[in-house]
Amino acid sequence: MNAIENAVKTQVRYLAERWRDSVEIPRIFDRDSRRANTEKIDVEVLDGRPFASEIRLDTQGFELFDFASPITDFTNDEAVTSIYRPAIAEFVKKQTHALDVFVTQHLIRTESKDDFNKAYARFLHCDYSMDTARSASLNLLKNRNLDPADFENAEFAWYNSWQPFDNPVEQNPLCMLDSTSLRDEDIVEYVYGGYGKSAKSSMPMYRKEHRFYYFKNMQPSEVVLIKQLDTRTGRAPVAPHTSFIDPAAKIDARPRRSIEVRMMAVFESGRSSRHI
Repeated sequence: MNAIENAVKTQVRYLAERWRDSVEIPRIFDRDSRRANTEKIDVEVLDGRPFASEIRLDTQGFELFDFASPITDFTNDEAVTSIYRPAIAEFVKKQTHALDVFVTQHLIRTESKDDFNKAYARFLHCDYSMDTARSASLNLLKNRNLDPADFENAEFAWYNSWQPFDNPVEQNPLCMLDSTSLRDEDIVEYVYGGYGKSAKSSMPMYRKEHRFYYFKNMQPSEVVLIKQLDTRTGRAPVAPHTSFIDPAAKIDARPRRSIEVRMMAVFESGRSSRHI
């Protein structure tokens, strides 16, 4: 994939360079700690639409799909839980050829700044600690009253779906770091202290070879699937992501509103998803 002239020049927040070889683990739990532990880096974000036929979930770590939401009112939590979540889980199951998909949580993000955990995520991050793919998967099965021993030969992948609602994305779009430009040593652990509890997660350190993509003017009829963890080898393990400011957006751009759903997929050992 080659760079294109209309790349967006912007800034994203990486974990600060001082943490690269630190024996301590940084903690991020609010806006102040985010600013204190991250630093803004100038980057170019490519529009992935011209490359849509090449960008794949198991290669770059993310992919754009058409997906008509079965609901329009995302303030109705009951409808989100009982209608939207099962629909997106079934969609992921179909697209990845998983045996089953388990939803773990969903999150609505809007222009409101009242809650740090629900505001636009303004730092480059992964959603989980990278060394927990299998243990977290087996724990989830156990919590769903399933016997992990029945899945000892299974493989697992964790995904995040991201879909705008109410209007197209005009400002604060989401960009993803191309997993093919990411090295294992780029990812370090940090502690995220949101939602009233602390948990280890991970985020990348800056490297100039990193490539970023977004999908310009995303519509409410579209969804991006993003890889978060994968026990299978030879596939993208993760695609770090963040919201970013588009300097070319209109001054009166409508605020971005989006829903993300986190889920785990179960695969038969040795079975491939369609995106290799």
